[in-house]
Amino acid sequence: MDSTVAEATQHARAGRYDSARRLLDTVGGQDSDDVEVLDLLARIHAQRGDLARADACWARVEQLDPEHGGAREGRRRIQTTWAGRRPRAGAAAGAAVVGLLLAAGGAAAGWSLAPRPADEHTTDPAVAQELARLRDEMGELRAAVAAEPGSTTPSAAPEQAAQDRLRQIREALADPRWTTTLGARSLVLTFRDPVFQAGGAETSARGDDALTGLAGRLGGLADVSVTVVGHTSDTAPVPGSPYANNAEVGLARALAAAQVVSSGSGIPLSAVDVASAGDVDPPYPNTDEANRTRNQTVTVTLEVVP
Repeated sequence: MDSTVAEATQHARAGRYDSARRLLDTVGGQDSDDVEVLDLLARIHAQRGDLARADACWARVEQLDPEHGGAREGRRRIQTTWAGRRPRAGAAAGAAVVGLLLAAGGAAAGWSLAPRPADEHTTDPAVAQELARLRDEMGELRAAVAAEPGSTTPSAAPEQAAQDRLRQIREALADPRWTTTLGARSLVLTFRDPVFQAGGAETSARGDDALTGLAGRLGGLADVSVTVVGHTSDTAPVPGSPYANNAEVGLARALAAAQVVSSGSGIPLSAVDVASAGDVDPPYPNTDEANRTRNQTVTVTLEVVP
């Protein structure tokens, strides 16, 4: 059970919500009596805008654990949304009212809807170590497959086809405005220059140009799913900001970028997944002001649709 929830969490963090949900279905899904399963499933539903299912999952969590803070806060935000009252993040934050805020700490899965303390800005070392371990394991698996030319096992053929297609997409998207990282099942695109101005979701001149350029390229790719993840530096929002924390800033940026990608590519906005990493696991290390500025950005993950 614990390993399945952990694996589902990793999928969801990477924007692979369908994969995460399928894993959770194997341990009971919506009918589970496990609080961690239901809480994670609720957050996935909330992130995808299915507030009714998210509320149902959190209601079940409250039945099992009346003191569960995440469920209580999640349901409060959903009720606020249904009542037509937005929190102080404002309309620019959009789905931030119930968005999946990928902040360190909180629930056992490492996710929390509640704001973090103002002085907590560092990435959870345990999360970073686990991500590194998983990357290493996937690298070993890819190497093992590559060492067996002519392999025709049922699982190897689709994996190889996906890798080949991802390489083609990587070549088609080659551009000096961004870099790409090829994974086992996905291609992650990272912008070289900051996409947003400090403190909010207003794009910079170069950022708007890069997003528009990427959108034009994505329009011809009918066989990929797109996930936009918002990021921030480790600097907290200034007092009086419309955003309560960096997780909300990140989600506002993801939503703004998704709108540009959708309008420029023809991909329906509802088909573009969004998530916020806030100041957790930034694209660039927050070691100097230049990198902090570059972390005013989003990353875009592309997966091949079978």
